[in-house]
Amino acid sequence: MAERLEFDDIALSLIAPFEGCHKLKDGLVYPYLDKLAKPPVWTQGYGITYGITEDSPPITRQRALDDLQTGIRRYGLRVLRLAPALAARPACHGAVTSWAWNVGLGAFQASRMRRAINEGRWDDAAQLILKPDTAGGVVYRGLQRRRLEEQRVFISGI
Repeated sequence: MAERLEFDDIALSLIAPFEGCHKLKDGLVYPYLDKLAKPPVWTQGYGITYGITEDSPPITRQRALDDLQTGIRRYGLRVLRLAPALAARPACHGAVTSWAWNVGLGAFQASRMRRAINEGRWDDAAQLILKPDTAGGVVYRGLQRRRLEEQRVFISGI
């Protein structure tokens, strides 16, 4: 029998490849200014923004991965508080956690997708997970690919 994946494993499999681990130099990961974010935000590793400044010390790639895993668990719990129905659907929970990691918890809280989930309208939520696919008003193929993969995983959990 296949092992059932938990939401955080699913979210990790979505987030890590799409976020990537940027600004590697001499085996260390340095902070960088993500200018696609509006407003631009200091970021490190796999999209970590909280507590990161221009002067944050470099970290190892393993530390970046550990920080991502810890962040996913925290984000996933916050997503679950906003949409409790996700608890019974790990694939959906993982896909939505990936989406929220990318756009922010505030955007998830205000989203029509969250409302659809909480109302049990899973097919509608699967369509709404495709947006946004822009950054700064520009459509990015990488974001479109990410949203399609999040949708694929979400649908697998319905």
